[in-house]
Amino acid sequence: MESRTLSSRVRQRRSNEKKKVLLILFLFALALGLWLWYCFVYTRTPEYALRAVADACKRHDAAAVLQGVNIDRTLSRAYDDLTDDMLRYDAALTAENKAEYEQFYNVIKPQMLEGLREVVNGYIATGDWSLPQGTSLTKGRQLGVDFERFLERSQFRNVEFIGVEKARVVGDTAEAQVAIRDRATATPFSLRLRMERAKDGHWQVIRMENYKLYLDTLAPQQNKDIADYIAATHDIVAEYNQKLENQQARFTSLARQANGYFAGEAAASLTSLIEGEVIPTLKERQERLDAVAIPRGAAYLANLRHTSTDLSIAAWTHFLKGVATESNEEYNAAETLLKQELEIELRITDIIHHNTVSQALPDIP
Repeated sequence: MESRTLSSRVRQRRSNEKKKVLLILFLFALALGLWLWYCFVYTRTPEYALRAVADACKRHDAAAVLQGVNIDRTLSRAYDDLTDDMLRYDAALTAENKAEYEQFYNVIKPQMLEGLREVVNGYIATGDWSLPQGTSLTKGRQLGVDFERFLERSQFRNVEFIGVEKARVVGDTAEAQVAIRDRATATPFSLRLRMERAKDGHWQVIRMENYKLYLDTLAPQQNKDIADYIAATHDIVAEYNQKLENQQARFTSLARQANGYFAGEAAASLTSLIEGEVIPTLKERQERLDAVAIPRGAAYLANLRHTSTDLSIAAWTHFLKGVATESNEEYNAAETLLKQELEIELRITDIIHHNTVSQALPDIP
């Protein structure tokens, strides 16, 4: 009896050991299968390529990003979509004007794309959206286009990647869909991407299929926010513009009387005007503007106004130092800052004009 019981226990133990061995073998085979699938299947899918690009952006790994995105082809198509969208919404243009502008944008396309590549590559490498510098033709308005404003209208700087939704492969091409969000307005969007498979099997984005729809989706909310902000600040801007215009007229009169030689009574009068009225008026206006609630889509315009105020105060401060020390270096610094301020003021005027035109337009299907 005891012998049969012992034998039964031995058989049970051996059976359990076999089950454990089989379980270990199964888990090993499963792990091996998953590893093989990951290495030789998943890593060669569009989904993997897109997630790798997103991860590379976070690490500022430019080489990895460029492997997953054909920057030249993607930006080229985006440029065409953006310029077409800009002209389509400008009701002030006649058919003939639009044709001329289309030709103009085609002519400057190589230089604009070079500037966009520089900015995008800089963002990938550092995480900062730095504008072209040095001898770049896209610096400022050298090409007849405000490049900074053009970049803002592209919406590139506000895009936030959420995740990959799906991808459909047809031969060596694929259409992928990724979830993104516009940080400025918190607007979600499903962006469709066209991808191609390279000879080595990796996938690469070549264009944004519905980029123009993305622009059109954001436009109504941004235009509404900007219009609300303009209306909320209208009285403040009008009041202080009048004050500053009067002060500017008095400054011009005093400067003309001094005949370019700021000393003695002329210097004292100019200093009194700038220190006692102009700079305090600029600061007071900005404080009033800062107290106004800023809709999310109008943050860019509000920031431009703040930057313009800072530049104006800095320019006047350098001018005062020039008067006090008779320093040409200080006068030159003031002139440089003034030019930067005027450039921003032109940008502000363009935004307000564009918004006014946009509000008058019917919905475009």
